[in-house]
Amino acid sequence: MLVNQLVQGGESVIQLFEKIASEEGWQPGDQLRTHVGRSVYFGVLDKERLVGGLQLVTPDEAGEVPTHLVWPELPVQDAASGVLHAAVLAVLPEYRGKDSGAAFWQLGSALWRYCVENQVKTVWLEATPKMLRCYRLLGWPLVVIGELREHWGEPCYPCSLSVREVAGSLAERSLVSTTYRSIFTAALQPRPLTIA
Repeated sequence: MLVNQLVQGGESVIQLFEKIASEEGWQPGDQLRTHVGRSVYFGVLDKERLVGGLQLVTPDEAGEVPTHLVWPELPVQDAASGVLHAAVLAVLPEYRGKDSGAAFWQLGSALWRYCVENQVKTVWLEATPKMLRCYRLLGWPLVVIGELREHWGEPCYPCSLSVREVAGSLAERSLVSTTYRSIFTAALQPRPLTIA
């Protein structure tokens, strides 16, 4: 059974990211550890094994998020803008399709709940062309906000995602799909968060 857990400090999630980055050939440099002080981490556990994680980064004092390192021309965001950066969302390969993508959807639910609870309106993230298509097929209405550039050794687009629009998209899909109905219902359930 997969359990969503809020992880303080995030060291175990960062180590998971480093493992996945190495296996996938990503080239993040020091970026997995640079923004720890302004990050929140979520992890998904299978029993006691960490199988997926999510890092959310708030804008710094200058209003920049990690996306600005590759796309400096994008507008800066002040604290009141309601923008957050999903710096990393990663799941171990053997869990990516397991149980209808349960690990991915748990992390997506954690992202959505965190954003709603903290009045975050928009999430920025980077996506390869392949992942951009996948996210859109899954119902995440990503909007490309900049040109294709190399990010961590892969061509990526900077994207934005409206928290309200993704909820609406998943709600619509839940009317015609039992899989999406269970995902949407699970996202609405309050979950006790265990602090590690």
